[in-house]
Amino acid sequence: MGQRQRVVVQLALCFLTFGALLQAGVLAGDNPCAAGPPVDTNPAECCPTPMLVDGTIMMDCYKKYGEQTKKQLQMDGIPRGCCIAECAMNATNMYADGMLKRDDLSKMFMDAVKGKPEWMSLVRDATNACFELAEKKMDEIEAGAKLEPSFEGEKICHPISGTILRCMGMMMFAQCPASVFNVNENCNKLREYGSICPMI
Repeated sequence: MGQRQRVVVQLALCFLTFGALLQAGVLAGDNPCAAGPPVDTNPAECCPTPMLVDGTIMMDCYKKYGEQTKKQLQMDGIPRGCCIAECAMNATNMYADGMLKRDDLSKMFMDAVKGKPEWMSLVRDATNACFELAEKKMDEIEAGAKLEPSFEGEKICHPISGTILRCMGMMMFAQCPASVFNVNENCNKLREYGSICPMI
């Protein structure tokens, strides 16, 4: 596996586990999502989802903010913004002042699946659903943007970019086309987890 593919897999795992790890700190009781994914299988092995953002950009952003993100994933309280995601949105000129350029971002996502008809309607519908979800969570998103650093060198990023990219990754995985999905026990468990634990 090449370096870029390893980073893509790490990012996929990050986005699949991010919501669950946040839930563990926010919710209590019998939450089926609190423990994280039930298997260690790489999501990319089950469903090779298209990269919605250029892989080189994501790799560069992961190099800058990967270690910080790992620390943040272990923290309780208000969800923190994912700087990997914000970095990627900045690099593609899709983000400014706490706002994503929805129309431009939708076009970028659709361009990423051009020539992949099995993904086109799914990505279009997921984009709309994820922006609607972000609207519903805006109070929490804005609270995350106002957090103070909790450890030396922590950069506080606005949560909107991570909210959208995480939601897109979860929805694309959970609704992976049958023609693409690798059917086996672990992948089926991971997809079931993704469908019931999409976001907090």
